[in-house]
Amino acid sequence: MGNWKILDMIHTVSTGEVVTVYSAYEVEDAVTAVRKVFENEFSADPSDPGYIPYEDLTEAIVIGWVKDALGTTVVSDTEAVVQAAFDVKKQEIENPIQEDGLPWVEQE
Repeated sequence: MGNWKILDMIHTVSTGEVVTVYSAYEVEDAVTAVRKVFENEFSADPSDPGYIPYEDLTEAIVIGWVKDALGTTVVSDTEAVVQAAFDVKKQEIENPIQEDGLPWVEQE
């Protein structure tokens, strides 16, 4: 199972308005990781009743914005594709088809 993360945000200093959010969905373990990164543009009016000041934002709030902006289809497709790519990559690591090396040189 993967996780959504906020990698970085750009905001307007004078208003605190979040302008750009860089996020990712990733699946990882101790050996491998697969990630899909998104860039979303946002604008908010500080006079809107639902406006949240920059200093009050949490990662969960911003992840909600990102998921809403992407839409349920893109979110679920991303989660499925990243998980499938992770599973393939992990399988290749655990059960390699090819190996390199020289038979006369001792492997470390």
